[in-house]
Amino acid sequence: MRSLLVRLWNSDEGAIIASEFLFVVTILVIGIIVGLANIRDAVNTELSELANAILALSQGYSISGQEGCCSATDGSEAIDTPGLVPDPLCTPPAIPSVIDVLPCN
Repeated sequence: MRSLLVRLWNSDEGAIIASEFLFVVTILVIGIIVGLANIRDAVNTELSELANAILALSQGYSISGQEGCCSATDGSEAIDTPGLVPDPLCTPPAIPSVIDVLPCN
């Protein structure tokens, strides 16, 4: 058992494979981070387009008046003006935050 542990301790056959594995994993992690950032941007764009499409639906209506038997009613109308979802406004802080903690007396 001791000879096996000494052989394993002195063996450096897996060192190159471990460093290659580290490089591959590093490249994969960087690729995954970039891919997830692109997915985030695409989802935000699609949700903004969906919101604009929902806002573009017309909710206006018109009811014409009626006449008959010596009576009449006026019609009614409601007009809906569509809007757009505004782009997000990113403003950096103008004044840096200062946090002072005073000790209790």
